[in-house]
Amino acid sequence: MGQRRLCHRFVPGLLLVAACLPPDDKVAKPVVPVDPDVAALVHTWVVADHIVGASSAITASEAASFRGRHIEISRMGYVSPWQGTCEEAGRTKRTRSLGEIIGELDMSSSAASEATAFGLADPVVEYRLSCTDRKRPPPLTVFVSHGRAMTCYGGVCFLMKSS
Repeated sequence: MGQRRLCHRFVPGLLLVAACLPPDDKVAKPVVPVDPDVAALVHTWVVADHIVGASSAITASEAASFRGRHIEISRMGYVSPWQGTCEEAGRTKRTRSLGEIIGELDMSSSAASEATAFGLADPVVEYRLSCTDRKRPPPLTVFVSHGRAMTCYGGVCFLMKSS
């Protein structure tokens, strides 16, 4: 128990005396561990550039029109220009190499160097977000590496940075 000290206050015609305790120690807030997936994925991502695939359904100028568009990923869901709004999404994750992803997506021969120049590097974590509150939209797949991200749609991969 803390030391007591006398506190007094003078009121004309009356002297008040009471025992006072020092202020209580501040209670430390519990430390909540940071989920590394949330720290890596949950952001408002901004489309900064794109890589056109070998069999793209979108032209380079159409892909360029997505620059500056946002993909918002929260703990619960996401908003994407391609899939729309999903308020509740499940999430899976796997770690992959950038070369494996570029090969699987049938991208151009320069795609790996373009993605690397943008800041993506091994290892890349693939997050697949599947909407559980609607059945129509295809999953949103986001590849995250070193604070940068990439998502692909219509044969074009959009390179993103967090805002």
